[in-house]
Amino acid sequence: MLNRGQREEPVDANGFHDRGNVYSRHGNYERAVQDYNRAIEMDGDFAEAYYDRGCSYHEVGLNEQAIADLTRAIELNPEAARYYARRSLAYVFTDHIDLAEADEEMCDTLRERGFE
Repeated sequence: MLNRGQREEPVDANGFHDRGNVYSRHGNYERAVQDYNRAIEMDGDFAEAYYDRGCSYHEVGLNEQAIADLTRAIELNPEAARYYARRSLAYVFTDHIDLAEADEEMCDTLRERGFE
């Protein structure tokens, strides 16, 4: 699952984030969340770590936690269209259809402006 270079303990937020992504790609969301937690502890403004942790939470059905993390990611990087798209999905799973639709509209608007 992890290559030789990734077996060593990461030393910074990016390293923990990257290793968390490897775990996530292999469906090991618990380990991914642990590494995203470490990345966020080291850099509380790491929008991508909040986004990826939110995605992992969503994958295991923890949609309220997913929404909280995705909201924080949006606060840190409000032009990331995919953040709104993923939060929209989490809203659907918590029966907040109006909020899901609003996020989809924002996602579409940002993509029309060239943001991903």
